[in-house]
Amino acid sequence: MRGRKRQSDMGRRPAKAMLSLCLLFFHVEAVMAQPEGSAEQPACLYSGPSASGSGETLCIRKDSFNRDLCVAIEHFAGANQLPPDYFARLIWRESTFRPDAVSFKGAQGIAQFMPGTAKLRGLEDSYQVLEALRKSAQYLDELRNRFGNLGLAAAAYNAGENGLTSYLTSGRLPYETRGYVTAITAHTVEEWKDNPPEDAAPPLDKDKSFLDGCVALAERRTLKDTPWRQEGEWAPWGVQLAANADVAVARRMFLDAVQDLPAPLNAEQPLILRQRDRSFGFRPRYAARIGRQTRLEANDLCSQIRKHGGTCLVFKNR
Repeated sequence: MRGRKRQSDMGRRPAKAMLSLCLLFFHVEAVMAQPEGSAEQPACLYSGPSASGSGETLCIRKDSFNRDLCVAIEHFAGANQLPPDYFARLIWRESTFRPDAVSFKGAQGIAQFMPGTAKLRGLEDSYQVLEALRKSAQYLDELRNRFGNLGLAAAAYNAGENGLTSYLTSGRLPYETRGYVTAITAHTVEEWKDNPPEDAAPPLDKDKSFLDGCVALAERRTLKDTPWRQEGEWAPWGVQLAANADVAVARRMFLDAVQDLPAPLNAEQPLILRQRDRSFGFRPRYAARIGRQTRLEANDLCSQIRKHGGTCLVFKNR
């Protein structure tokens, strides 16, 4: 019995070895047969067709959200003849790239469409990032065609088409919209109306490509201020009529103040200076003043303004 059992065991061992060898062979073949780079990709948080009509699909993934988002911004900007820096600055101003952003007025999503506007534009879900970017870029292209340039298109995007139409006839525009246009384009809405600049917006980062600058913006969560250009004719003394953290608001407040004064005071143009005052925090403030050559002249001018119901202060300009 022992002899038979030993013979039986000895017969099974080669069979087991052969079976193991076969399984190993088929496993190696299966691994080698898998296509290179076939590792499963992370799922898309947002996906949608490209604007080229090529059948390609755009995808924004969680692990590469910032880069994928910036690729999409550049893609939809190009499809609608928008400078990508302009489109990125506008979307950043709207939502700071947050897909779930909701304003106190009820604007929704990364492109901040109001529900009524979204419905008119055929946008079913304002929180679907790719569709919102697609519709936003298309809308800006249409606004440019209607109003003549991208600065006025940005103003209409913020204030509404009726709001901009009213400004073009009356000159009245909300301070918020004025600041919005300047923050995106580095030019005032008056410049866009009277003498449109060639460039729609400064680069996100002059030392980087658009994509790298956009990703850096998304990661650091802070957009550098647009380049500052001193406005008006310099004078050593100034009669200050307005000041604000937003240069467009300071300018508008100045113009509103002088238009209520009699001639020739109502023709005065602002000298706008950028200053830092820690009592107002770390952000710079913009002072809008009427320039004068001497302190005596400035004091005399301020007295005239006060006689006509205005408010002013005299400062030495620095």
